[in-house]
Amino acid sequence: MNLRAAYQLNSKVWNILAGTLFTRTALFMSVPYLAIFLTGQKHIPLLLTSLILAVNPLAGVAFSWLGGTLADKLPLRNIILYTPLVWGTVFILFYYAESFWSFLVLNALNGLCYSLFEPASKKVLSEESLPEHRLLVFNLRYTAINAGCFAGPLLSLLFNMKMSLFPYVILGFMYILYGASTMFFFRNTSAARTSVSAQANNVRSLQALSVIRKDQVYLLLIAGMSFSYFGYSQLNGTVSQYLSGTALLTDGTRLYSILLSVNAVVILAAQFAVLRLISGWNPFNVVLLSNLLIGLSFLFFLFPPAYLPLLLFIAVFSLGELLIGARFDALVDELSSADNKGLYFGCAEMVKLGTISGPVAGGGLLGIFGFQAAWPVFGLLAIITLAGTGLIRAAGWKHMRTRNTKNTVAAPDTAALR
Repeated sequence: MNLRAAYQLNSKVWNILAGTLFTRTALFMSVPYLAIFLTGQKHIPLLLTSLILAVNPLAGVAFSWLGGTLADKLPLRNIILYTPLVWGTVFILFYYAESFWSFLVLNALNGLCYSLFEPASKKVLSEESLPEHRLLVFNLRYTAINAGCFAGPLLSLLFNMKMSLFPYVILGFMYILYGASTMFFFRNTSAARTSVSAQANNVRSLQALSVIRKDQVYLLLIAGMSFSYFGYSQLNGTVSQYLSGTALLTDGTRLYSILLSVNAVVILAAQFAVLRLISGWNPFNVVLLSNLLIGLSFLFFLFPPAYLPLLLFIAVFSLGELLIGARFDALVDELSSADNKGLYFGCAEMVKLGTISGPVAGGGLLGIFGFQAAWPVFGLLAIITLAGTGLIRAAGWKHMRTRNTKNTVAAPDTAALR
């Protein structure tokens, strides 16, 4: 890690990073156990539980264009101030929910808040850091997420809160405090200053979306990465349901908490070494490798359930996840221009189409094949995930051809000069 570069980051960047750390710690105390709680405590059927999990990314995808457009048009300060206040209130209401419909509506609102906040926060990180520091900044954000992923399940296990929704109350207050903190760190940011790029990019939403529709490299990348996120979503959905429901393990819920913590440890321990290793790689090859690792990791479920194959699964899965976190946001930042960064970051949430279909497909396969036959469930999930490699490779080829064409056009005709 470049300590000199980290020292040069301003207070707004550190506010976003610190807020990410504390809110994700609370997030991972609660959200990974929602499926277990709904089926075990509220006795909501498996398929309906999968729908509750899927509506969150569905709302995020449905409103991703809106969040990105607003990030380009409205003062960023207002978005990152008010959205966490509303978001925190939504999380607190989870504690008081009882029925399928109340959980469904709250998780949809959760996804809406996410779609509004994420493009704005990523745009702040991009605008408030130097171009040569942005890969580091996005990796520091990913480090904060995984530090929360490590601490959250351990705290849940320590205080025995995995069968309670009280962690959602903690999560809600953390987001409210996060929103309140921005009043201090962004106090000198005026609306006029923040919205300069919005005034410069004074186009209608549909016109702005046409920029995305014409970017074939970006569209192919998002389509391919949606398969990676299909595989990634299985950790919080199908894997948790399988481990807690199978009779082949005596304490699958506790083992799942351990796997979540190992996931975070692997990423935190390897992140900056991997970042140095891949710094010179083609970024499309990095995200292609991430898809392969996530897809192939499910093959370890073809072995009888035991600690060793499950630990090997989470190690390979974590490396695949790490490569997404290390490169995907920075790659989106590189593909976008200054005028439409919010839109690109917002529409990048379309990869969550994989997160929507992932829990539904996984829950459906568990319903068909049961909890005692892992090989057809996870074998099919591996095949579906690996289908994204062709699209990601096509995006890389298209990007290379486009870049070579631009370089050819830009190069002077030396024969004509002579």
